[in-house]
Amino acid sequence: MGQVSASQTARIVRLVARIKPEVWDGIEPHGPLFAAAAAQVRSLDRRSDVALNPQPLPPRDFLRLAVLQTVKGVAESAIGAHQRGGDAGEILREVGDDWCPTRPHPKIPWPRNWPAPWPPGEPFPLDPEYATPAVQAAAGLAFQGYADGIAAEKLSAVFAELADRLFDAALRDADSA
Repeated sequence: MGQVSASQTARIVRLVARIKPEVWDGIEPHGPLFAAAAAQVRSLDRRSDVALNPQPLPPRDFLRLAVLQTVKGVAESAIGAHQRGGDAGEILREVGDDWCPTRPHPKIPWPRNWPAPWPPGEPFPLDPEYATPAVQAAAGLAFQGYADGIAAEKLSAVFAELADRLFDAALRDADSA
C-alpha cells in the first residue's frame, strides 16, 4: 500500500464530515465554530485565577484550540508574506522545523515565534509522547485545509508540503511512543 498524503486524508475527513459534521470542530482553522472557540482562548489570562466561567477548558481542549489558533496565525503570516512578494515557504518550513523535530523532545514541540499554550519554563499537563503526534496531526489537517482552499498553486503547494511533513512526523512520533 502506498503512502497516504495529507491531501488524501483531508478528502477522507471531508467525506466523513458529510455524515458527522462535528469532525470539523477539532481541525478546521477557519470554520464558524473555530471563531467562537478562538475568542474563548484569546480571553484566557494566564495570570488570572479565573480564566473561564464556570471552569477552565480541560488541557486537551485548550491544546487543540491553541493548535488551531497558531495554525491560523502562521497561515495568515504566510499568506501575507506571499501577497507582499515574500517567501511563504520559508515561514512554513521554519514552523515545520519547530513542530517536527528530528529527535525526541522533552516537551510538546511548538513554533518558536508563536506563543506556546503553557507558561514559559513549565510543562504542559499532557504527556508529550501522547500529545505531540496529536498536535502534529491536527496542525497537518488544518494546514491541508488551507492548501485545499487557496487558488494560488505555488502557495497551496507549500501549505500541502507542510501538511505532509506534519503527518509524517505524527505517524513517526506515534510509532515511537
